[in-house]
Amino acid sequence: MKRKPLVWLLLALALFAYAVSIFITSPAESVWSMVSGVICITASAVVFWRFLAESRADRSEQ
Repeated sequence: MKRKPLVWLLLALALFAYAVSIFITSPAESVWSMVSGVICITASAVVFWRFLAESRADRSEQ
């Protein structure tokens, strides 16, 4: 496996961890914390999808 897919995976995990920390620290404090948490979760899902696509591309090259 090349390095690039692992970078996408680490970015997805970091975004997910940040979103979880937003939801834990301020569950109903502000609408903006909810919006930023949802944005981080969505970005994490997109980056994870990118990781899966890169991994499949690497497997097909071999």
